[in-house]
Amino acid sequence: MPRRHRRRVEEPAPPRRPTAEAPLWALVPDAEVRRVSGEKPYRCPGCDHEIRPGVWHLVIVPREDADARRHWHEGCWRIELNRTRGRRGG
Repeated sequence: MPRRHRRRVEEPAPPRRPTAEAPLWALVPDAEVRRVSGEKPYRCPGCDHEIRPGVWHLVIVPREDADARRHWHEGCWRIELNRTRGRRGG
């Protein structure tokens, strides 16, 4: 009788939080900005929609208050920067 092939029991990979440098346009002087892909859903304060797990987005961490960090869609953060920085017109 032929042997049955058994799958090797694999240990789960350690949790990983991929990060990358934020684009230059997204940086602000008073906060740390990182581009991340999270493992759980977050709520974007710009549009109040969910950022799904695995979706690349920006994390903004104020230098004075690390507990006030927020997860933003890149497009929502760009709109927020335009709104708060103002546009320089010529």
